[in-house]
Amino acid sequence: MKSYVIITINTRAETIGWCVGERLVDSLAINDGALMPEYVSHNADKVTEPFVNKSTAETLWAEKATIRFNGALSDFHQDFAWRRKKNTKCTGDVCHTFRDFYGKTVPGSICLTSACNENIDWYLLFKTWCEIFPPQLGMLHLFSKPELGSDKKYDSFQLGIFNEALNPDVPNIGWAMFYGDEFAEAVDPERISAAGFPVEKMGNGYLVRVTENIQDIVSDFSVFSKRRAELKSLFPAGFFLIEDEPLG
Repeated sequence: MKSYVIITINTRAETIGWCVGERLVDSLAINDGALMPEYVSHNADKVTEPFVNKSTAETLWAEKATIRFNGALSDFHQDFAWRRKKNTKCTGDVCHTFRDFYGKTVPGSICLTSACNENIDWYLLFKTWCEIFPPQLGMLHLFSKPELGSDKKYDSFQLGIFNEALNPDVPNIGWAMFYGDEFAEAVDPERISAAGFPVEKMGNGYLVRVTENIQDIVSDFSVFSKRRAELKSLFPAGFFLIEDEPLG
């Protein structure tokens, strides 16, 4: 499997307004449009409608539909998905935050999976998304050969998911992580900073990186892996589902 980049965010913030969607589309214009959509859809498995301009996305963004539950009809806002076939190949989707039938807020999710492109400022994009979608949890990571094995315990990490929406887990530390809401309590910013890790307070949480440059994962995975293990030791025991490091 080829190396790839994942950005994923869970958020409790409101996502349905087009002002949010427009900021998302604008953010994809990074590096002269290297990530701009070519196709858009409500269905992440079937993204076929040509993306002409932002009005194409506005038409689809948070479009209402109806679902029947226990005999009653209820409105919901459909997902937004995009795809790019040319360089840089990527897919992304937004599942909107909503309230369930019991009135509980179910976090939305934003995910991008992309071919690697070292010319793209991935950290800038991640940080921008953390401003657009204030995270409950967020991750940016470049997956390379040492982490692309078949070990099942790595599945959720490699897919960039935090498992249950209402009870998320933190599978592992990505190159950059955002710990917001209840997860911010696990972050000791002074201790992390004193150990030489970049940490920044943003809104309701902390943005923490393993190293200064995401390409460190590719240039020397063993050093990255060692630093990640050191960073992990600065969090409460059992906070991460994956406690060991792959053999690089």
